Amino acid sequence: MNDNDYKEALFYAASIFNERLGAEFSEDNLVLCCFQTENQQEVFERFCKHYFPDRLEDRYTEDGYFDFHASAFVGTGDGADGILLRTDIARHPAELKHILLHELAHIFCTRNEIDGDNFFERYCMDDTISREEDGTINAGYAVWRELIAELIAFELDDNCDVVPLRRKKDLLSYYEGELLTDNGKMGVSMILCEAMTSAEGEASMTWDAAKSKFTRFKPFDDPLYRDLLELVFTHVREYFIVIDRDFIYEIGVLYLTIAAQAMIASLKNRFQEE
Repeated sequence: MNDNDYKEALFYAASIFNERLGAEFSEDNLVLCCFQTENQQEVFERFCKHYFPDRLEDRYTEDGYFDFHASAFVGTGDGADGILLRTDIARHPAELKHILLHELAHIFCTRNEIDGDNFFERYCMDDTISREEDGTINAGYAVWRELIAELIAFELDDNCDVVPLRRKKDLLSYYEGELLTDNGKMGVSMILCEAMTSAEGEASMTWDAAKSKFTRFKPFDDPLYRDLLELVFTHVREYFIVIDRDFIYEIGVLYLTIAAQAMIASLKNRFQEE
């Protein structure tokens, strides 16, 4: 595929957003930039200098910064939004479509999740009451933003299948194991997403209808996971992508408690083995 093919794929995904969610993505307000490992810093600098100069403050020279398939960029005010896409990985067209839907969801949510403002810039930039509170809000938003982007991508992608939770047990176990790595927030996001996009989740309009279906499976037999799933399940059905500080803070509290619980359990197991 060449850059024009990738651009065509992006605007096909954007057309799905426009039709299904009333978005207004167009070539006037959405830009795509393709990169490969060999030129990633150069392309990033050129892309940001032209469209997103504030992102030049990112730590993009550090190892691991470019460990992504694609990344969404949100402009200021009426400025263009963009996607930086890695193209040195072979992908099936269906996989590419899903990646682009996910990144478009990040842009759509950032533009619409709080009225006329950017949640991350308002609440996640170390300017609240304490460092502890900052950390909790940042953790909560990291869990939420990946969850809601993947939920939207799943619902808009006609290649995604709805399957029962019993067929996701190994996947849920894998994501739970991510809690003890640097990918803990992503792991919890995906646990929640797998539940909400399961046959049980899709068929249940209320938490009362869903609760007993979920709690038969790990990790939702754990009260902390159950409380977190209830929180996001009910929120999505009532408010969809609209969020506020208290909601994100509550996600953060539950996530950090779950992470601490997993760390304590791991340490206990290590001491017992010794």
